[in-house]
Amino acid sequence: ADLINTSSIAAQNIFPSFAVYSGTKAYVTHLSRHLRSELGAKKVRVAAIEPGLVGTELQSHVTDEGAQEWLEGSKETMEWLTPQDIAQTVGFLASLPPRVNLQQVTIMPTGQPS
Repeated sequence: ADLINTSSIAAQNIFPSFAVYSGTKAYVTHLSRHLRSELGAKKVRVAAIEPGLVGTELQSHVTDEGAQEWLEGSKETMEWLTPQDIAQTVGFLASLPPRVNLQQVTIMPTGQPS
């Protein structure tokens, strides 16, 4: 069995105006590490995937003007990930041999700075 949780690079990096979002994603990553420790002996693989910028409806919920400007500007400097990129990565994690567990995977647009 596999448990693959969706976190974000915001769990690791600092993004002004995204404190609450980042905190919730840090929780998901940390919870995944603990669950991996607890469930690994039961042959359950647990991973956290931490995407960078992905083109989804999430951006339409951002209300901070500075954050909105930053997001819009980022579209000019890089090609965002797609939901299909994330789905393909989840599929890759699930397709690994049962003895292999990638604890955490960070996936970012090629042009997105760390």
